[in-house]
Amino acid sequence: MAQIYNIRTVSVPSIGKLPLAENPGSFTPSGTKREHKGGRLAADGGYIETSTPAKLDLNINLLSAVDVVALNAIKDEDVTVRLADGSVHMLSQAFVTDAVGVENGESKISIMANTSEKIA
Repeated sequence: MAQIYNIRTVSVPSIGKLPLAENPGSFTPSGTKREHKGGRLAADGGYIETSTPAKLDLNINLLSAVDVVALNAIKDEDVTVRLADGSVHMLSQAFVTDAVGVENGESKISIMANTSEKIA
């Protein structure tokens, strides 16, 4: 039986490993978005490329050692994401996009970076 492709761990240098909830969330590596560009004739058309940032939307458990203020202060850090298949991705100069709140012992955190790379 095949293993499900999922987030295994997320590490931030200033904090360490984040305590992920049962449903850890989603990871989208940086890439390229292509949009159709029409022409007078179908053969005259093409596409325009724009880069898209890497995005990490996580559900985390708020354990007693988790500092919400430190989570909100994440910026310009190289965040590491390890997936269940063993691959590792690094988000370079990553930052938190929205303030992290507290709700029933859990929280959501969104981390973004202009680029990411597969390092293993």
